[in-house]
Amino acid sequence: MSLQNVAALADHARQVLENGANRPFAPAVELREGAELVSTLAFDGTPEPVSQPVVDRHLDQPSVRAPEAAEMLARLRAASPSLTWGDIHDGYGGEPGMEHFCRNYSYTPLAVPARWARGVAVPSPDVGLSFTIQAPGTYYPDHAHKAVEIYYVIAGKALWKRGGEPWIERYPGDIILHTAGMRHAMQTGDEPLIAMAVWITDVGSGIVVVRA
Repeated sequence: MSLQNVAALADHARQVLENGANRPFAPAVELREGAELVSTLAFDGTPEPVSQPVVDRHLDQPSVRAPEAAEMLARLRAASPSLTWGDIHDGYGGEPGMEHFCRNYSYTPLAVPARWARGVAVPSPDVGLSFTIQAPGTYYPDHAHKAVEIYYVIAGKALWKRGGEPWIERYPGDIILHTAGMRHAMQTGDEPLIAMAVWITDVGSGIVVVRA
């Protein structure tokens, strides 16, 4: 049953991307590419469940009205006991001033480059698929990466900034595209932010904090 829950989560991710491509003004090309890449994933690993305080405190906290996002949240909760949740310290290489963020952020990959794969995460050179939890009152500083990234908000409203755009409040069901090299940042208020992130290019590239 554990792998079935993980596969169902990935399949719903594919559906969300496909449905998103049909929205007005959506980045349809990137969403369809993401859906096609996610559809190739097959889960046959052995669960290595690892949880964290961020997950334990916040995954079951939000309620969501948007039906598609609510279903994604339910599937993530069902799959979570089989997933390897981790922090992001390694992704920032000891960057100064990141301690609060790292203590209040967790993510779990379903598809990653082979060198990072463990548990049920599928080794993939073509697509990165992960789910993230950012605790309330947490700032994810400006950062950038070579990968083209699609975000889908599952639960919680948060402020989002892309490039030189102003801060925009995002809600469950919203889709956000980060093009290659685009700096972006997220700030939570009194709710945790639960989201899906899909990398459709350069999945082995690193994340760089952008200093002003």
